[in-house]
Amino acid sequence: MFIVVVGGGKLGTYVAKALLEEKHEVVVIEKDERKAARLCQFLNCEIARVGDGCDPQVLDEAGVSRADVVIADTGDDEDNLVICLVTKKKFSRPRTIARVNNPKNKQIFEELGIDSVVSGTEIVLSIVQQEVNVKDVSPLMTFRGGNLELVRLSLPASSPANQKRLSDLRLPKHCVIVALEREGDVIVPDGETTVHAGDAMLIVMQPGATKELRNELVGAV
Repeated sequence: MFIVVVGGGKLGTYVAKALLEEKHEVVVIEKDERKAARLCQFLNCEIARVGDGCDPQVLDEAGVSRADVVIADTGDDEDNLVICLVTKKKFSRPRTIARVNNPKNKQIFEELGIDSVVSGTEIVLSIVQQEVNVKDVSPLMTFRGGNLELVRLSLPASSPANQKRLSDLRLPKHCVIVALEREGDVIVPDGETTVHAGDAMLIVMQPGATKELRNELVGAV
């Protein structure tokens, strides 16, 4: 399939990586030139197009007219809605998938005919409500191909990572903390985010790095 991803952040990058490994044709639209360059460097291929995915001309130049799927994965719900609506109005062929950051917007997207709507907040909250031993790295999902997995880990009171910034942690290579749950709130972290004992983390990582990850976030057992 030919798939266009709009948004080259962490999630968009890993979605593109997984799709490429499944031998799909992928183009990523990212309006930040530096992010687009980093994405190409990380994936070791020139798949990024710099531009605003809300612009029909940018979508057209990226090849949306022949795409099978368009994934709107920016950090702005309004942009994601516009991307999908423009795609459906101007390019009738692709299936539209939208990420919503505010779960209250999910119904609006569905009522406006977006084919698939994914609320990251709802997914995170449903996961963190599960009872998991705080010292366990709990696998939640393996991406097709088996080279990446989504895991959940809660920081115990004795965690060596407590009160550290994410940028100061020595995480295994290709390991990304994509969300934190703290006292009922869901946080999308960046390098300046300080972690606290009791935080529940959602982490995308390569299998085989569990021991190294536990040593950094939980402490040697």
